[in-house]
Amino acid sequence: MTSPAGTQRSAADRVLRGMYRRSSVWLLEHLGLSPALAQQKLAGYGPVETGVAFAVNRDFRVPVSGSSVVVGGACLTNCDAQLARLRTEFVADTVPPLLLAAWADVPCVLFLPVGEEIIVSDPSISLEEWRRFGGQLEVFVNSIADFLPGGRRPILVRTDSAAVSGMLDAAASEIAGLVSADELETLYSIRPSRSGQKAPGPERLRQYRRSLVTYLPSTVSALMGEPAVRHVVVAENLHQAKAIRAARSVSAAISAGRRIDHLAHVPSPSITGTGRMARADDRSALFCMEDPASSAEKLRRMAPTVRRFWESAWVPGHLPAHGSTAGTDQLGGLFDYFRRLLVEAASTHPNAGPVMATDRTVSGGFTQ
Repeated sequence: MTSPAGTQRSAADRVLRGMYRRSSVWLLEHLGLSPALAQQKLAGYGPVETGVAFAVNRDFRVPVSGSSVVVGGACLTNCDAQLARLRTEFVADTVPPLLLAAWADVPCVLFLPVGEEIIVSDPSISLEEWRRFGGQLEVFVNSIADFLPGGRRPILVRTDSAAVSGMLDAAASEIAGLVSADELETLYSIRPSRSGQKAPGPERLRQYRRSLVTYLPSTVSALMGEPAVRHVVVAENLHQAKAIRAARSVSAAISAGRRIDHLAHVPSPSITGTGRMARADDRSALFCMEDPASSAEKLRRMAPTVRRFWESAWVPGHLPAHGSTAGTDQLGGLFDYFRRLLVEAASTHPNAGPVMATDRTVSGGFTQ
């Protein structure tokens, strides 16, 4: 009989094979990671038990109150400052750091990488559109946090703030000589590159450098205004593993006594399970504001392994009690809930700015 741990590993393995064409064993070895289930100090932590949070760096340390901070940040790939373009992977990547921080009773810092999207997106999109989009994301993220067990809101870092953006660029310049050009170009290439794959351009490399420094305890400490921060535990998906590994190396070189750890969760798969949702075309991606009929149609087409991923990626036994056009399908109700939250964020705060007065938001090296 297969043990629960074996079932969790096999479920993660099937999702990862679909996305990367490699086994979870190969991926862990290639990225220098170990199974999270083997960490006794993570025993009882729900996402590890369900297999969604499945890998850690080999000398992993759990966050501890007083000196640790959990850091996360969901990508905004191809959003173009439109809430209608926000994919549900944003939720799947926002929930793990919130849960880990609540479990460990430490602060959670979430980066909203609006500034990075400004760097690489269509220059015809105005800064005002991006600011409004970022403000609405703040409302959405805090609504998600309010619903989770404990209801603890994170410290949100808006990278489109001029002050924060300047801090990130300065930090990136300071560590430029510590990351080779080859290493930087391949931070987000997990499998061996296909022949003829286009190398990232200058704007993309600037985005990579800025993302890398968001993991550094020195950067997080400066943004929070908390010199006591010595330990950052990054709760981001497996696709960020090489960037976090590079940040660990940089931090060791510049900050004696500070460290970075990584608890990696499974990236969101496309509807078919044959690739990451971040790279899927619209037909194979789920959007947070998808109309109920389209969402239900995609749920019907969803591969069984992908359905199991989403059933585990949220909080087991803590699904929203909202009706849905998907009938009695709990998963349909979950996606309907995401849509309701985002519609509310758009309608209640149509002109939300970069700092919400009632929330903790970093806009200039301090929390509001």
